[in-house]
Amino acid sequence: MYSIKKIFGVMFLLACMFLPQTVSAEKNDFKDKYYNFRGVQRVVLMNISSDIDFRNRGNIFIQKLRSTYQKSAGKLKCDVITEDDARRMSGYDSRDLSGVADLYIECYIKDWSDDYYIVPERTTWERKKMYRTVRDRYGNRYEEEYYTTVPVTYPPRRVDVSKMAVTFEVYDTRTGKMVFGREDVRDREDKDAQDGMYGRICNSFFQDLGKLIK
Repeated sequence: MYSIKKIFGVMFLLACMFLPQTVSAEKNDFKDKYYNFRGVQRVVLMNISSDIDFRNRGNIFIQKLRSTYQKSAGKLKCDVITEDDARRMSGYDSRDLSGVADLYIECYIKDWSDDYYIVPERTTWERKKMYRTVRDRYGNRYEEEYYTTVPVTYPPRRVDVSKMAVTFEVYDTRTGKMVFGREDVRDREDKDAQDGMYGRICNSFFQDLGKLIK
């Protein structure tokens, strides 16, 4: 039993060293405690905005961003329409959305970048299973299993980091006042992991907003 525990311990440490890890995840929220979220009947999803130029990634990438955003909004227990739909309903020249919805949501992608760091060469002491040939009391040979502690040196390795930061702001269409907001900043030890991170960020936001709009 002791040997099995040690083996699983070594396997766990190796998994921590080589599997992708979440470096950090931080959510900063604002909520207007006086706003009546229970009275919300319809929400407008404004078009995603960003200072990052996503055009070089192509139309498919941009459509996936919008699709993930809109699909996650399906968690809300109210009617959800896009900005384009809202503009058609209120008139393209109108900036007033109060006639078609109670709230509008702005999504701003602040960061979508890659980074890395180098883990230096390191040596650890690990238990290793060994075998040796011995004789029993009758002189017969057999293999005996035993464990010894040996130094294991791991070479330097590069760890890729995917970084993301997304801000959501929810405004009342009648007053123009922000009633709910979130800044979600995440780093993950993985290469090109932003797609999955973005999906989780959207799901988390709309799930929490949905708890207010019941």
